[in-house]
Amino acid sequence: MSDLHDGHDDQDDCRMLQDSVRRYVERDYGFAQRGAALAEPGGFSRRHWQAFAEFGWLALGLPQACGGLGDASDQALLAEELGRAQPAEPWLANAALCAPLLAACGDPAHVATAMAMVEGRTLLAMAAWEPQGRHDAFDIATTARQHDDATVRWTLDGRKTLVLAGGNADVLLVLARTSGARRDCDGLTLFAVPAATRGIHIESLPTYDGRQTANVTLRRVSVPDSARIGVVDGAWPLVEAAIDHATTMACAEAVGTMDRAFELTRDYVTTREQFGRPLSANQVIRHRLVDLYVSVGQARAITEAAAAALHGDVPARRRAVSLAKAFVSVAGRALGEDVVQLHGAVGMTDEMEIGHCYKRLAALANLFGDADWHYERLAESDQAAQAHAA
Repeated sequence: MSDLHDGHDDQDDCRMLQDSVRRYVERDYGFAQRGAALAEPGGFSRRHWQAFAEFGWLALGLPQACGGLGDASDQALLAEELGRAQPAEPWLANAALCAPLLAACGDPAHVATAMAMVEGRTLLAMAAWEPQGRHDAFDIATTARQHDDATVRWTLDGRKTLVLAGGNADVLLVLARTSGARRDCDGLTLFAVPAATRGIHIESLPTYDGRQTANVTLRRVSVPDSARIGVVDGAWPLVEAAIDHATTMACAEAVGTMDRAFELTRDYVTTREQFGRPLSANQVIRHRLVDLYVSVGQARAITEAAAAALHGDVPARRRAVSLAKAFVSVAGRALGEDVVQLHGAVGMTDEMEIGHCYKRLAALANLFGDADWHYERLAESDQAAQAHAA
């Protein structure tokens, strides 16, 4: 009986979270407010960001050590509801990617940085990916060399691309090579570097879906050993787990955007008349709506499975995340194309919310690896499992 009661409590908590986020989105973060946020300096609203912190949304899914609340499934629920609004705020880069990594490292100073993000005082960005590596975050040419004297400092040199929210970051998490060949997963070390450090050049680049990214160049950037996160040469397991976490939350965001796009399209074909009849009177249109509805449900289910697997064993986590991302990438892009087509030519105009849904889904399809990349990752995982079994 207690288990059943606990289950009901969990369902009630989830429903309360979902309702509260949706009320905020509908009341304070509609299509017009999102446009206003995109027009603000930095491409997002500081007022909304502070509200996210005050509501506890930046703490969801993080460990209690940094002021965290709930678990990954709670954070995925938040991500889905935020995805309906396609937020301009750097929630994904901060709460879903960088903060889980800092919280997991266990170092009190870095955990404090994650806590500052939770409170809305510090903005973070992951500087991992490089131009030559495409989706392979372990393909690192950026170097970190330790000084030979007694100062215990490191010098970082290299170039980073697709630094999500990098243009507004106070602290960059820089992945650098300290040993090994360029594509080795071993030999990587992570550093927390203030964005204002001498030798760092940041070129902000807005994406077509409204997010902010940056190219980052590091030229003889000197940092103390206290900036190091985790052990020397052993950063990749921590970074890969954080990327898997963020990938799952990106899938959840995409589910929310898909759901919103479906609702907009359902309402449009119901009210838009052609030859004196609503478009929904056409049986083919109704069938297409059913297909869209099913697609949203499937994307939600596979994303929930990925969120549940985030804290399991590593092979199971990798497999669940890549299955979700491969499916959601394809399903989200296909749904985006279908809803724009059902709206006709007006679907691609900036004045129509549906066009912005399409752009966000197209961008999310490539973020943290496209479907082909994740299919390859699945194949490699299966081969490794078979070799281990043999």
